[in-house]
Amino acid sequence: MADKRFILELGKLLIAAAWADGTLSTTEINGLKELLFQLPDISGEEWMELELYMASPVGEDERQRLLDRVLGRMGSAADKALALEAIEKLIPSEATEGDQQTEVIQQLRTDLEQGSGGFMEHLRRPFRRILNARGQHYTEEQDRESRLEDFIKNTIYFQVTMELRDRGITFDLPDMDIRKLCLAAGLMARVAGVDHVVSSEETQIMGEVLQRHWVLTKDQALLVAEISHHRIFRGLDGVRLVTRFKELTTRVERQEFLHCLFEVANAADQTALEEIEEIRSIARGMDLTHQDFLDAKLVIPREDRKGL
Repeated sequence: MADKRFILELGKLLIAAAWADGTLSTTEINGLKELLFQLPDISGEEWMELELYMASPVGEDERQRLLDRVLGRMGSAADKALALEAIEKLIPSEATEGDQQTEVIQQLRTDLEQGSGGFMEHLRRPFRRILNARGQHYTEEQDRESRLEDFIKNTIYFQVTMELRDRGITFDLPDMDIRKLCLAAGLMARVAGVDHVVSSEETQIMGEVLQRHWVLTKDQALLVAEISHHRIFRGLDGVRLVTRFKELTTRVERQEFLHCLFEVANAADQTALEEIEEIRSIARGMDLTHQDFLDAKLVIPREDRKGL
């Protein structure tokens, strides 16, 4: 796997390329965020660092330093693979062989593989057009601000809709239901990830819960579950998850969901005290009572509670 510093430097290089003419429109910023969001293992703190680069123009000297550092890392197979994958994602899913953008990407791949300083010049010219194309997919005039809020406040929803588009998968669900299931997945991932690891058993139970309550296929449910636990480790705001889930659900739905959280907690080995306390905190945030919490805890078999 590419190391964290290189991932951050690659992200900064893409931002620097976008700033080549000194301006960035809202649509270009959204397209850039969509692209950067796909870089692996970016924490909340690192994402803030990338956002600082988006906030003000990047000068030519800094752009060249970033390019030199990225090209200098092309000897590492993991770093090269990550850089090439990021470049591939510049191509919209509907692009065809022989398309002008496809030819640009092929040139950029060659530049990276050969360590060519021409990379920035070849990227500079088409990059704004590419970012606009990506950004407009989610930022139609009447929807621009709400999509940007989705990105900031509920990045699971943003990535799920993006992955669905890229994989050609559709959910036969109202948009609001998709939002709710993404929020639910994020909260389950918070419980599963209390120990900083989400096991395959926990992911499976999360998928089963999503299938049961939102009538998803197994592949759809696992996609949402996997994205949610990856996002939890990248600084997703738990308070916002709880608050938004409370706003979109009835009290009965929240009581039922509390049972689901205990299912996840008991998926691998036995339920840990840290998982119990995380669920207790979520229950309080959703305005559920202590009795609601105790009733839901009965989902855990007595032999697995160990006095909890």
